[in-house]
Amino acid sequence: MGLLYETGHGVVQNFDTAQSWYRKAAEQGLSDAQNALGAMYDVGRGVAKDDVQATEWYRKAAEQGNVHAEVNLSTRYQWGLGVPRDINLAIAWLEKASDAGNSVAQANLGFIYLTEDGIKDYSKAAILFQKSTDQGYSGGQNGLGTICFLGLNRPKDYTCAVDWFRKAAAQGAPAAEANLANAYAGGFGVKKDTSLAIFWYRKAAEQGNPDAEKSLGDAYAVGGFGLEKDIDLAIFWYRKAAEKGNFEAQERLQYILDRLHILKG
Repeated sequence: MGLLYETGHGVVQNFDTAQSWYRKAAEQGLSDAQNALGAMYDVGRGVAKDDVQATEWYRKAAEQGNVHAEVNLSTRYQWGLGVPRDINLAIAWLEKASDAGNSVAQANLGFIYLTEDGIKDYSKAAILFQKSTDQGYSGGQNGLGTICFLGLNRPKDYTCAVDWFRKAAAQGAPAAEANLANAYAGGFGVKKDTSLAIFWYRKAAEQGNPDAEKSLGDAYAVGGFGLEKDIDLAIFWYRKAAEKGNFEAQERLQYILDRLHILKG
């Protein structure tokens, strides 16, 4: 019933009613309902957004072996949402889900080994990305593309990178769309094409990718990539990226706002 009301299948979509049904089932110990209720708190759907409540419901489900909840709980520890940040616990929960064959967990764990200082292991990352990719998951494809692009434990191969980015972008993966945009912007593995760069930046930005939002802000700030200079749109995209913690966007937004204050002053 909760799922029907959340998705609007056969009934008028109603998030408040959905979370009420999820809660009834979750309080009786159903792990899928606990995970679903955690997701409602995670995004503020049918209830007020609450990181602590989201984490606790994910935990209840994960402790019952719910693989999707294990992935969700790992994200809370990875980024310190509702709990203190603990990369070791994030890895532990991802390992459980990855060992169970979950492709999202495999890709997420791969990116931790790709990026996390102190535990970087490019060989482990590549193996995990390949396992994820073998199941057709876009996150694994984007991971393999990143390894090719950066030349981690291998020579740089931009053509290989673009092939993987394109596969992942075709599935609508925003990070891959942003990476593909970067390739077109710089002519890496493809002929430089600013129109296609903007096309992919916009697709990624419209899904909330902060790197793409920052890049659109850059383009509008100076009139780059064939766009007309538009400070209002630059501020719009910088602000979106800045709110997600993108440091460069925060700096550039502050610079523009300070300049506007001086000009108006």
